[in-house]
Amino acid sequence: MQPIIAITASEVINNGETWLPIVYGQSHTYTDAIVRSGGAPFILPITHDTTVLRRLYEQCGGLLLTGGSDVDPEAYAMPHSSNKVNATTHPSLTKVSRRRDDQEYQLLKWALEDDKPILGICRGMQLINVFLGGSLHPDIAINLPSAHDHEVNIHKKDFHHLAHRLQINPGSQLSKALGIDTIAANSLHHQTINKLGDGLVATARSEDGIIEAIELTDARFLIGIQSHPEALEAESALEWRKLFETFVRASGQANR
Repeated sequence: MQPIIAITASEVINNGETWLPIVYGQSHTYTDAIVRSGGAPFILPITHDTTVLRRLYEQCGGLLLTGGSDVDPEAYAMPHSSNKVNATTHPSLTKVSRRRDDQEYQLLKWALEDDKPILGICRGMQLINVFLGGSLHPDIAINLPSAHDHEVNIHKKDFHHLAHRLQINPGSQLSKALGIDTIAANSLHHQTINKLGDGLVATARSEDGIIEAIELTDARFLIGIQSHPEALEAESALEWRKLFETFVRASGQANR
């Protein structure tokens, strides 16, 4: 049986025809990576109906929290978070979606309670950190001016470009999954982790010290990746495929 993987959706707006309804969808790179790694993915619609959401959640063995818009800064001080930072609107803040944030917090809460495997990618990693009481730097260029450019792929308009290398902590879940301690990655983010959430450890960094991976060591499987390995595992950096295979395998074991 192929493990079922729930993939979170973005809110997609048709900028040319703004009167059209918002689309709940996600890049095919996520589903392709899961299929190639032996899983059966489905994209979750965004809904306020927690009964429906719970019914869908119960079908999955693993949860993939995807990239997309910024996490709402108001979330840094939400009741479930131990971090009481005064949230302010930063000038670099991109469009946020509280409906998406709220749903993904609920899914994350359930998955942590059930110890289901969780993989967070880009925004997904940042959301995990915020949920567990951490905070973010709103903009790398403004808050960390000595850091390298972490929007290289956006500027190049090339999703598959290998922007930098990551140094991975030996012995970490990520190192064990990949079988290596350094790997090339793309880079499409303007925010980064500031304070780590409760129980999280940083397990990979870029050359300039930016946190590029996190994990919860006492979880069955919880890894957050700041880059977009789903865009690399097929051609640009094949080593990333092992991360998705490990995630899918853990998701199959979770439902036994």
